[in-house]
Amino acid sequence: MRWALVLGALLLAACPGRLTREELYDPASCGECHQEHLDQWQASMHAYAAEDPVFLAMNARGQEETNGELGSFCVQCHAPIGVALGLVEDGIELDDVPDYAKGVNCAFCHLAAHVEGDSNNPIELDTANVLKGPFDDPTSSPAHRAEYSPHLDRSQRESSQLCGSCHDIVLDNGVHLEQTFAEWGETVFADDATLTNCGNCHMLTVGPEGARQNRSPRAVADYDGVPARDFHDHRMPGIDVAVTPWFAEDEMLGLVQDFLKSSVRSQICVNPLAGGFQLVVGLENVSAGHSFPSGSSQDRRVWVQLQAEDAQGVFWERGVVADGTPAVDVDQGILLRDRTMNAAGEDVHMFWEVEQVERDVLAGIRQFGIEETRVWSFEDVQGRQPERVTLRIFERPIGLDVLDDLIGTGHLDPAIRDAMPTHELTNAALTWQGALGSCVSSDAQ
Repeated sequence: MRWALVLGALLLAACPGRLTREELYDPASCGECHQEHLDQWQASMHAYAAEDPVFLAMNARGQEETNGELGSFCVQCHAPIGVALGLVEDGIELDDVPDYAKGVNCAFCHLAAHVEGDSNNPIELDTANVLKGPFDDPTSSPAHRAEYSPHLDRSQRESSQLCGSCHDIVLDNGVHLEQTFAEWGETVFADDATLTNCGNCHMLTVGPEGARQNRSPRAVADYDGVPARDFHDHRMPGIDVAVTPWFAEDEMLGLVQDFLKSSVRSQICVNPLAGGFQLVVGLENVSAGHSFPSGSSQDRRVWVQLQAEDAQGVFWERGVVADGTPAVDVDQGILLRDRTMNAAGEDVHMFWEVEQVERDVLAGIRQFGIEETRVWSFEDVQGRQPERVTLRIFERPIGLDVLDDLIGTGHLDPAIRDAMPTHELTNAALTWQGALGSCVSSDAQ
């Protein structure tokens, strides 16, 4: 890993003297007092943002196909410190810049002084080298000055704006391609009375036996006199994972799997039908503070596998996707994703070709206690009725069809295709067995 060579030397008994601005930009400097934070961040997709081969392939292809007009559009969020320092202009030169200019590092978030919009990284950095944090009584540090900022305080709305302004992407033609922040704003989590910000979910500390908790008082810096504070986990699991060897990759994969498994509540009802049966499937987004899937939803693939069987075995199925097979049409079943098209209405994978978006995801919760279930109905009149019906939900962070497109133009190593994981939302899995006309939901599992 790119920090592995320096980590062993960084764990000191006391913090160093006042850091220069250049040292503040380098996450290795932070590790001298905040080793646990650094270890966690290194496993995160923020650290991986400018190393991800899919990002690099898509950016390289975009620069070629737009004759360079793409410019800093991708790297403004994937290497924002590098862009701010003028070290990164289009991302093609990422191999030649210092490590601290890559990814979304400590300085970018903790030097954030102003957020001037809701999309495409409108964040201005503090030029006075004062690091921001969530504590209104920051402890004096020999390494740097510190002050409170609502942008780093998970109890304040501004903290979601800091996160969301990089996780909403608007194309130059006005198409709102990625909408995580906007989606959050339409949920109950954005209401003042029930405010739940990005960090309240994505920065929960993993406690004993894997339990995730909002509060974990402990010293957050390694020098004498630091009081106990609420420690915030900096791995920030979501839906993406590293597809090349990376720091604590297996641990991060487990966190992501655990994070996803209970995102969706499912229900199946099996009804009698002359000559066969009717299967009604309901899905509800019950824990994501935005839509599901979210982020680059045009690249995500979430599908439902349904199988009906009787005494002779499985006789009807939808959404059975073999390993290594793209989940595209999913056999006329249920596929959740955004469909991106050009001006002619033709499907496209590369965002610089997108002129219109057709959304097909599960919306976030708009009011607690009110079900917002999407329903699909299937009918089969082949003369057989099921004794057992199973439902399973799977997700791929990036569809194999998208990777195949990048492989086909020579921009992506084919080995990356085999490394792309398929997650299962295990808490949503269901088995129906009983009388026709009955239902079962994942709440009962």
